Amino acid sequence: MGASMTFRGIDANYTLIMESLNLKWWDRDGREIKDIFSFFRLKGFECFRVRIWVGDIGPSRLLYASEIIRRACENGFRIQPTLFLSDRWADLYKQPEPDGWAVTSFQDKLKLIKAYVSNVMDKLAPFEDKCLYYQIGNEIDYGLCGIFANDKKRRKDLRWLREKVWRKEAEILKESVKVIREEHRSSKPIALHLGKWWNYPLLNSFLSAMDEFKVEYEILCVSFYPTGIGANFDELRKVKDITREHGKALSIAEYAYPSDLMKGQFWFMSKPVEGYPLTPEGQASWIRDFIAECRSLGIYASFYWSPELYLTKDHRGRFPEPKDMPLTFGWGPMSFFDEHGRAKPCVNSLR
Repeated sequence: MGASMTFRGIDANYTLIMESLNLKWWDRDGREIKDIFSFFRLKGFECFRVRIWVGDIGPSRLLYASEIIRRACENGFRIQPTLFLSDRWADLYKQPEPDGWAVTSFQDKLKLIKAYVSNVMDKLAPFEDKCLYYQIGNEIDYGLCGIFANDKKRRKDLRWLREKVWRKEAEILKESVKVIREEHRSSKPIALHLGKWWNYPLLNSFLSAMDEFKVEYEILCVSFYPTGIGANFDELRKVKDITREHGKALSIAEYAYPSDLMKGQFWFMSKPVEGYPLTPEGQASWIRDFIAECRSLGIYASFYWSPELYLTKDHRGRFPEPKDMPLTFGWGPMSFFDEHGRAKPCVNSLR
């Protein structure tokens, strides 16, 4: 997993919903893009991160994710399946267990997880050769699948996290890894994903706990949104050094850079990095330099989060949105397209 194997990845899981709503995209010359998967592949993306929630029907559930995988593979992508172990959004701020699992004991939950991961692996079996690696959980710093540090004061106590959260979290991870490695005999790498990469004591403590609890994985993934704190590339080098000390490769599970001030849910991601203004040109330059930095550092893969989602708060109410997968939360400035669906300069930053 060296610099020569740096994969340019994309997380564009809103595409099917947007297509179903008859939303369109246009290239830099004003031509309608007929197949957004093909467009992104031709622009230089190589691997597709696929969000998989618990359940069969609905956005990001198994049937939806399977169609994403089919479309991605037909267009020459590798895939990176991400098993959330939740039936809805799970991230740094929450890790809900699926509704049907909420009344079980922890041991019963492990049995449900084993059966669920096995079922997903059965569905993914035809695409095993296209898989880059499997990711278990999404931003699991403070828990996974209902095991979560809700108390913000207690979560600052790393010893408490280790004993009350990470110990059980490790059991969930080990059960999932066991299914992938032993039951389904996959030799693909396995990744874990943290969101709060800038908290180096937390990062080190989590990695040390996973080592102590004997969780087998090869890759640590982080979410890298630099305008949340105005972080430059030096911060990325520090994270790379920490993962190297623990014998893990580093991937960027999610990253993005805005072309304007953010509004809505992620309003706080509006702190520009020095040298990269919040303009379409600044966005394009940052993405180009970020990819070069990933290659230089030997980062295994990096996935741009939702470049297809150009909608803003101003689009709210114009069309029906899935309640569990809203589209108008304000991601537009991070998109590769302007608010009218026309490609920004950054579509040419991948090569």
